[in-house]
Amino acid sequence: MVLLLIFSFLAGIVTVLSPCVLPVLPAILSAGATDGKLRPLGIILGLITSFSFFTLTLTALIEEFGISANILRNLAIFLVFAFGIVMLFPKLSNAFAKFTYFFATAGQKIQGIRKKDGFWSGIVLGVALGLLWTPCAGPILATITTLVATRGLSLDAVFLTLSYSIGTGVPLFFIAYGSQKIIHSSRFLSKHAEGIRQSFGVLMILLAALLAFHWEMLLEQKLIHYVPQVFIEKNPQIEKGLKKLRGETSIQGKAPELVGIVGWINSTPLSLEDLKGKVVLIDFWTYSCINCLRTLPFLEKWDDNYRDKGLVIIGIHTPEFAFEKDRANVEKAVQTLGIQYPVALDNNYETWQAYHNQYWPAHYLIDQNGNLRMIHFGEGAYGETENAIRSLLGLSTLVMQDRKETTHELTPETYLGLERAHSYTSQISIKPNKVAQYSYKTPLENDQVGLRGLWSVENEFILSEGDDSFLDLNFLAKQVYLVLSGVTTTPLQVYMDGKFIKEISFTGPQKYDIVKTEYRRHQLSIKIPKGIKAYAFTFGDE
Repeated sequence: MVLLLIFSFLAGIVTVLSPCVLPVLPAILSAGATDGKLRPLGIILGLITSFSFFTLTLTALIEEFGISANILRNLAIFLVFAFGIVMLFPKLSNAFAKFTYFFATAGQKIQGIRKKDGFWSGIVLGVALGLLWTPCAGPILATITTLVATRGLSLDAVFLTLSYSIGTGVPLFFIAYGSQKIIHSSRFLSKHAEGIRQSFGVLMILLAALLAFHWEMLLEQKLIHYVPQVFIEKNPQIEKGLKKLRGETSIQGKAPELVGIVGWINSTPLSLEDLKGKVVLIDFWTYSCINCLRTLPFLEKWDDNYRDKGLVIIGIHTPEFAFEKDRANVEKAVQTLGIQYPVALDNNYETWQAYHNQYWPAHYLIDQNGNLRMIHFGEGAYGETENAIRSLLGLSTLVMQDRKETTHELTPETYLGLERAHSYTSQISIKPNKVAQYSYKTPLENDQVGLRGLWSVENEFILSEGDDSFLDLNFLAKQVYLVLSGVTTTPLQVYMDGKFIKEISFTGPQKYDIVKTEYRRHQLSIKIPKGIKAYAFTFGDE
């Protein structure tokens, strides 16, 4: 637990080094443009309190009161907008008084009329920022929020979240305090404090607009190339501690029922209530996920070995991409992969949400009484999982060793659609949701993606719009996979390090094995036919 607390604190600090700090940075810097000496402290305390509270309780609030997370987010955006307006036009604080006492008070406090220290105005703004930032910190906070979800609201969950929030708050406080110190210690800046304050007001209004229209991801995409990449998760001791703390945990309590399933493959509809007396292994997966596919041989072996002894494996297919919602595509994948156990189509993420799941793949082992007994995220722990199954079935444990995990550094999973695209070279300017001609001159840097020819960059995928469209990648791995969909009779052409390698026939929406080569850094170019959509690269080391 101590290791995880330290990791949570460090992860909070790392968050400040990432583009996801953008939703709060203008407001943090604005603390320096006011006379309130305690305003930076108020903003940070409000941010920590609000962020922690909503991280721990937002799901429960939504379920209990039917409150939409979008309503809360929009409220926070409006508050940021209102604060920006008042900073830009101080006299408008009087106009706010005609509508609501809250805004009048906030406006007066921002100007330091009633409280010269600015502490309470900072608290109000910090609370709004904490509510806004809850969804924005998702990627780095994923491990912690998953632990919170699976363990429920406990002291451990509170300490983990507070540790993360404080880790975030410490550097942000120094940023806020430092900006205030710089402005007030400089005669030139102090002389122009009113103009600086109004400039920050404009920034906060622009920030509200970016968030309201979800344009912040485009800005993050551009800035990702200039922001340092820090991955503290790669520390071996942290990885070992996290795996122990989150992966093979015995959990007491009833497993959530399978809900919102839109169809079944290899089975009639099943429920956990009907399966009482059986040992059930729930596998969250999707057929284009390379990590999921690597677990399938183990799942299929367990199904063969233990089905007649009382084990039921259920693959909960929760789609990552839109084309994976098509039943025919999933049926084809199930048939191709030789899966014999039941597969449930969780197209609307209802079972995924019932389990508060965050990962593909994820395994939930349930005993004969319907209780959760083991949870594991990602690949690995095959020996522990099989022995847990055998123990519940009343069989002796086996002495076995998991498959050796990769020891090589690999290019991370690389998404191509706007929503999660962070790897495009800064040499190209992405034109969202429109056909555009792309080109660049200098070679790609490590793990960067480039486009040449006609492309349309959509939220979830990129679409080839010409007969001479190339998707380029700088990668470090032995295997490269690419998820594609669409219809064409023209094969893909694959080039590596400037040489033609092969053609790949297109056989429908699925994950394609693009290249297998020696482990080192390579330059890959794929000529993709018109009408084909590309979603994400994944990588292997086998």
